Amino acid sequence: MDNYEVNVLTRKGGWKKLPQEVVTNKEEFNSNNSDQDEKLKFKNSDNLNINVTEDALDSHHPEDFNNNLFKNFTEVSSIIKKLKAVENEKNILINELNELMKDFEVRKNNLDKKLTNIQQEKEMYDKAISLITSLKNV
Repeated sequence: MDNYEVNVLTRKGGWKKLPQEVVTNKEEFNSNNSDQDEKLKFKNSDNLNINVTEDALDSHHPEDFNNNLFKNFTEVSSIIKKLKAVENEKNILINELNELMKDFEVRKNNLDKKLTNIQQEKEMYDKAISLITSLKNV
């Protein structure tokens, strides 16, 4: 964990990178931070040397950032519109499938009724045939 980086969100919406290096002893701390840091006393919690670098978003002009931000919102809005269109198309297709399913159920029920009628008719013919054969045997 010698070198790691901390990113801080700025008020402008960009990020500042704060690379931090752990200073292991007091001599390295004093050699890295000459005149300004002589005023500070070394404590265990003060062993970090923080260098601030500007993020690319902070270095741009505010007008460019606002235009870029507007472009991003426009892209997000267009994606949302596309998703809504896809959702509407999906709902239309689901409704069409529901209509087809209703038609199939009606046809199936009609066939079930026809099969029931045919089975009853077959039973009637079987009874008639058995009656005729029994009358022949008398």
